[in-house]
Amino acid sequence: MICFDFDGVIADSLPLWEKSCRQAAAEQGLTLPPEMRPFSRLDPLTFVQLAQDLGLHPQTFNNRMAELAQAHASDIAVFPAMAEVLAQLASRHSLAVISASRSAFIERFLSAHGLSVLFSEILGGDRHQGKAAALLSLPSPRAMIGDAKSDIDAARKAGVASIAVTWGWQGPEMLAKANYVVQTPEALPGIIDSMFGQA
Repeated sequence: MICFDFDGVIADSLPLWEKSCRQAAAEQGLTLPPEMRPFSRLDPLTFVQLAQDLGLHPQTFNNRMAELAQAHASDIAVFPAMAEVLAQLASRHSLAVISASRSAFIERFLSAHGLSVLFSEILGGDRHQGKAAALLSLPSPRAMIGDAKSDIDAARKAGVASIAVTWGWQGPEMLAKANYVVQTPEALPGIIDSMFGQA
């Protein structure tokens, strides 16, 4: 099974989450500076961790982020070429999504873009206690594809390969320990085939 993070890998959702973050923080009395990139070095990359780092009430912040974003799940774009890449991979491998975002948000997005049928498992943050645990709960996980240091760390803890993507939320310095780093979605099938063959 090939496992994908969602935000920043499949979904181009950073602008939505940054906007939601600023509003949710403001509702707790904190104005974030315009130049702040709240997710760029966050480890683990979760909204609860961000709230803790900002001195906000974690569960209130996490719930409000989910509320603000849910109505816009179907408005978010799929990264260019990712839909085609996912379809190609799904023809040869079982696919899963493991994300800190809530399952309903992910499912609404996938349904809106006709991608739901490609995934056999959707494990949002409401369905697991961390990505390493989520990976270990799946049948035969083989790789974790993510855009954050915490994705790479989860893969290592679960004993699976890590593939970092550079079009997501965190920069190269945060992705340095991945087994592979890819620059474009189109590179993923070749990397996965070289690792596991065409299952």
